[in-house]
Amino acid sequence: MDSNLNIDQLIHQMKETKIPEVEISGKVMQEVLSFQGNQKRQWFRMSPIWAAICAVLVISTASVSAAALLKTNWNGIQINISDRGESILIPADKDELSFKDKFETYLAESSTIWEKISADEASVQFPFPLLRPQDSKFTLVQSFGVIPKDPDYRMKTIDEWYLGGFFDIFRWKQSEVMVKQDLDGHMADTVKDPSKTLELNFGASWEYVEVTDDILAMFSAGDIENRLLVSYKTADHNVITLELWGDMAKDDLIALAKTYVKN
Repeated sequence: MDSNLNIDQLIHQMKETKIPEVEISGKVMQEVLSFQGNQKRQWFRMSPIWAAICAVLVISTASVSAAALLKTNWNGIQINISDRGESILIPADKDELSFKDKFETYLAESSTIWEKISADEASVQFPFPLLRPQDSKFTLVQSFGVIPKDPDYRMKTIDEWYLGGFFDIFRWKQSEVMVKQDLDGHMADTVKDPSKTLELNFGASWEYVEVTDDILAMFSAGDIENRLLVSYKTADHNVITLELWGDMAKDDLIALAKTYVKN
């Protein structure tokens, strides 16, 4: 089944913006959260960001025609960078928090549901070998996993999509970067099964950084921080996503990402 996924301005679209001509009823949202919850212990198989993208499918009747600017195919997955038009662009919030600040806020608010675990615990509980960075100019200051306390827990708020996964925090000079990794089940299924199709649509602010057989890397500059999204195909054809958020320059984010996937 074809999937049309939209990533740019995702969290704002789902959380803060009323999409024209669409009524997001409680029933619809319940179905979205139920879908995520039914994954049970497989919550970490899909990045919360990608999970939220999947939720957009439920309200896809609000789709806006887009003019594709750049297209590429990565291991059977169609990747598009499109200009979706001024009408649906969401202006940057001057008081917007960084990804790390949002993460810490949502984790504190959900401390009875979600918990931090050590890197050693995560290496046992996560269903894939964690990618670990090689030594570099970046200083690794903290590593931890975040999991739900109840393995049968079902997500109840969109804020929780910031949680779940394995996290590294780095510092270099005056800058800080948070790196999140997770197993992307949808991309892995498509890579493993040629009969399946998947299409990912990114906004015009995104650019391709590297496209090889094993790596798809894309970058987007922001007012508060920059973002690098890396999809890495492993030897067993799983796909691990790395999301790097921070106030570092693009070249520095790329250099940090390469410490995880360098052969």
